[in-house]
Amino acid sequence: MIKYLEKSARTEEAAIAEALSELGLDRDDVSVEILERAKSGFLGIGASPARVRVSYELPDEEPAKAPQPAKSEAKPKAEK
Repeated sequence: MIKYLEKSARTEEAAIAEALSELGLDRDDVSVEILERAKSGFLGIGASPARVRVSYELPDEEPAKAPQPAKSEAKPKAEK
């Protein structure tokens, strides 16, 4: 199952680092998509943070095995 986590920070690298530390994963274990690059603006006016989406895969949980129905005992065949 693929999960996503979105983070924002002053830079793309800072946002990625925050996401990785929150997840406890390495950079090699995730896929990073930059949603919005950081903008510095003019003298800090109009600045916007970077937004990234980190996707990672969780191992699928094995479905619980359904209890199998009890085998009914075979009825003895009528003899002729």
